[in-house]
Amino acid sequence: MNLYDFDKTIYLYDSSRKFYFFCLKKKPKLWWHLFKTAYYGLLKTFKIIPLKKFKEKLFSIVKYIPDLDKIVSSFWDNEILFINEWYFEKREKDDVICSASPRFLLEDIVKRINIDAKLICSEIDKNTGLYLPNFENCKGDYKVVLLKQNNLLSFNEGYSDSNSDIPMLKLCRKKFRVTKGKISVFEKSYFE
Repeated sequence: MNLYDFDKTIYLYDSSRKFYFFCLKKKPKLWWHLFKTAYYGLLKTFKIIPLKKFKEKLFSIVKYIPDLDKIVSSFWDNEILFINEWYFEKREKDDVICSASPRFLLEDIVKRINIDAKLICSEIDKNTGLYLPNFENCKGDYKVVLLKQNNLLSFNEGYSDSNSDIPMLKLCRKKFRVTKGKISVFEKSYFE
């Protein structure tokens, strides 16, 4: 069983960011939302609000998109080209994909690239943009919490682009860093 981050690992970019701008392109009347998001982005940058609050403000755009599932599908129709080719060579039925991006955004593409993969991700209401009760942003140590809740405790290989995933990579026998689509061995010093 192998464990993968999604954004900038399996997928070349940050899917939440790209999807947000895709929504603005498809729904030009929502450009006003960008100013709201930029304001809360500044508050997050200066640590006035936490990342979770910022993401709720970012994803509040879903309240104004009645055809969200259609927009998500259209987004992945375009973006599937940016799934790293090496994933198709490595994928297995028991893969686990663990991401900070929301389920409503990732379910479609995960089914397309590996219908049997288990998806662990941020649980955000696709009608409001708010996190579901008792859920946090699926990042860092919280990824490990969610993996353990799903009895996913040990993996052969783990892949990520980010040092924030070191806690989840500690569950993997072999650890790999992905940088701009290229795989290298994760530095051992991070795990000593």
